[in-house]
Amino acid sequence: MEAKKFIDEKSDVLANYLDFFLMRKLTYAQLNHFLWDTLREWDNLDIYDESTDSCKEQVFWFLLFELKSWSSQQIFANRILRQRLHTGALFLQGQGVKPYNCIGIRPITEYLD
Repeated sequence: MEAKKFIDEKSDVLANYLDFFLMRKLTYAQLNHFLWDTLREWDNLDIYDESTDSCKEQVFWFLLFELKSWSSQQIFANRILRQRLHTGALFLQGQGVKPYNCIGIRPITEYLD
């Protein structure tokens, strides 16, 4: 599977998981499990090109990194962070605009192991 196809498929799922999490219909543990599975699948693709193909891919990696960096309590305590996450999810769903100062880069697969 190529990078673009992976991002297109996983973006929809990530946006849905994020929406459910922000509505408190999905636990952080369930979201975190999806995030780790996504990183494992990416690692299995053996893509060594670090450049992102599109704004969609930048937002995808930005959201994944942010969700891995903050705890559930931190996310729900920070209104601005929640808004940025929500804006990113909307963007992945083809609605709205790219979040301001959203810089997402591909993880280097050799460091995921």
